[in-house]
Amino acid sequence: MKDYYQTLGVTDNASQEEIKRAFRKLAFKYHPDTNPGNEKQVEERFKEINEAYGVLGDKDKRQQYDFARKAGIGYDAGFRGFQYSQQDIFRDTFSNQAMFNELNRMFAQAGLRFDQDFLNRVFFEGSGSIFQFFTTPGRPTYQQHYSGTRASTYKPSFIERLTSRIMVKIGKYALRKLFGFQFEPLPKHNLDQHIELEISPDEAATVCEKDITYKRGKQTKKLMVKIPKGIKPGTKIRLRGMGTTGDKKSGDLYLHIKVKD
Repeated sequence: MKDYYQTLGVTDNASQEEIKRAFRKLAFKYHPDTNPGNEKQVEERFKEINEAYGVLGDKDKRQQYDFARKAGIGYDAGFRGFQYSQQDIFRDTFSNQAMFNELNRMFAQAGLRFDQDFLNRVFFEGSGSIFQFFTTPGRPTYQQHYSGTRASTYKPSFIERLTSRIMVKIGKYALRKLFGFQFEPLPKHNLDQHIELEISPDEAATVCEKDITYKRGKQTKKLMVKIPKGIKPGTKIRLRGMGTTGDKKSGDLYLHIKVKD
């Protein structure tokens, strides 16, 4: 398992503010624009830093990651480990409006690129999904263009870099188009499910396995979940894709841990 704390140079009990400060320092240091002539050499390090912050900067993901580290390699935060690929982490980070806004503002204020062409090339290896936008009277319109598997070689001007700030106003559902998702309206129903899982103090003190049964639509679903050692009351464990199934997608199942008195 990757050591994201080591990547950012912080301890595993660092506060969220300390993690943010460490990320900012490293992100500026290894941004390709601050390393002219060595862009290719620093891009991989820049990606590693953003991957680490995508996990540790998100409280839910950090919690899952910490559980996985404490319980050992066998623990799965989904069915049973921390099963987020680097691409999953990048997609979640940049489709999280609050986190994207923060990153976009941080780099824009420093005059560093964080526009769609830059993101697509550096983080998604020029997958061919190029996000563009233009405005029509009354509302923004979004288009998606494909260029095969080749990355664009176009380099935006400084003025064009500054216009990337407009991306802040687009919203996370539209932003997903940048990463290969189809545009979709806000869902009418929340597909996530929440279950309270009660465990004994003895179970909380060690690694334990719990069977849970719950209703998933018209079906009764059974799962075995591994609970990490030292889990605290009120902890929330996210089981990705195990919530209610909707229109070609599934929500997440959240287990809210309660320790018996």
